[in-house]
Order: sequence, then C-alpha cells, then structure tokens
Amino acid sequence: MLKSEIKPGAHYAFREKRTPGVPFQRLKILEHIRGNKWKAEWIEPNAGLVDYVEPGQLIAPWKEHKAVLREETDRQRIDEYNDRRGYSLKSPITNALSEVFESVGEGVTFWGGCLRGKADVIDRLKTRISLNRGQHSPCSYVDRQGMLFLPFDEALEIAKKFCAVEPQAVLVKIEAGERDWVRTARTPGEEYIIPLLNEYRAAWAIIRQWTGHDPAVAAREEQIKNLERLVWDAIYALQKAGLDSEAARLRRVLTKS
Repeated sequence: MLKSEIKPGAHYAFREKRTPGVPFQRLKILEHIRGNKWKAEWIEPNAGLVDYVEPGQLIAPWKEHKAVLREETDRQRIDEYNDRRGYSLKSPITNALSEVFESVGEGVTFWGGCLRGKADVIDRLKTRISLNRGQHSPCSYVDRQGMLFLPFDEALEIAKKFCAVEPQAVLVKIEAGERDWVRTARTPGEEYIIPLLNEYRAAWAIIRQWTGHDPAVAAREEQIKNLERLVWDAIYALQKAGLDSEAARLRRVLTKS
C-alpha cells in the first residue's frame, strides 16, 4: 500500500513477503514512526505483539482481504488457462498485442497475458468492431477496482478484429515508431536500439498481416527503405572523403523526412 493510504487505528492484511498464497496476518496500525516504518499491533496470530512494518507489507485493508484472496485465485486460474493456450511473456505476438491496444485509445492495456480495462470500456470497444459485447471467457474476472481481465486468446481475437476494422489506427502508430527507431539506430552512439528494433519488427509484421496491409503499399515502403539505405551509404562515403558539409546537408534532409 501507499504511505498516504495508511491510517492509524485501521486494521490491515499483512504479509512478510508479498507472495500470493502466503497466509494473511491481521494487525492494527498504531502510529507512523519515520520514513517507511509504522508501529503495529498484531490482532491474529500472535495477538498483542507490537512490531514495525513497512507499507509494502500491507496488502489491503483487512475488510478487503477476502476479495484479495479471490483475485489471487482468479489470477492464478487465468494464468494457467493462458499457459495451456501457448501464451509467452516474450514473443512477437505478445509485443504485437501490446502495440495494438496502445492504439485503441480507450484506456485498455495488455500486460502479463491479460487484456484489462473497465468493463463498459471493453464492451464499447467490442461494439466498435462488431463483436458480442458482454460475452467473455469463463476465466475472465473483475477486480476490486472494477477492472475486467480477459485472457490471452480473447485479447488476441479482439486485437485481430480491431486491426481488420480500424487498420489505420494501428498502422500510423507502428510506422511512425519504426521510422523514429530506424533514424535513432543510424545515429552514431545510438546503436543500442538495434536489438529492440529487430525484436519489434517481428511484431509489426504480424500487425500488418492482421490489418491486411496492401502488398503494393508494403512494396513501396520497402523501396523507400532501400532508398534511405542508399542515402545513408552516400552520407558515410562523403564523410570518409572529407566532405563533411555535404554529408551534414544530406543527413539534415533525411532526418527531416
């Protein structure tokens, strides 16, 4: 919990380690001591014990501890469901899903194998793309904050349909991002971004497939990339020949395009 959320006299669910499945201990906060140290009295177990705790060990107000346990069970169930359907934290499809939902503009996100957002927002999104609203996977759940969590396969279905219905919403973002990263990668001293660029190119290729990206447009973009590479080759050749002013002029033109 955040320091600002802790109130002296209130009861909280405490864990020495923030690991799901570890039994809760009930305690009452007595007073703030200094920094992250709070004085607490145990209610159960070890009734009457007085010791010091930190905000990160207070999981929730005690009145919410059963809801927290339900959420942990729900999360475990959805994680197991995702594992059976081939979800991987590090994969081009996972990166593609994150990119797509960043383009939706409805406050929904894909993280840790789950699409999450307010239930009414996700229903509105599904209406936009002509999917049945309100019909979700049996392992979906709503947390204490009213956030709906949907599993990997349902997120994948929504992402594919969104790309097909509103392709430009997604393509504009990834194409702009790719151009920026390519320019950065070609700047001396910024080569660190090349592995990340290569990683995300696989995700962008998947998204273009989902959008039904016009092959003619793809071919034209490949031509543009080839021309950019030729110009960069010319810039480096001019620099080697000592023609720094000409190289700088070409660099300015290319980076402004």
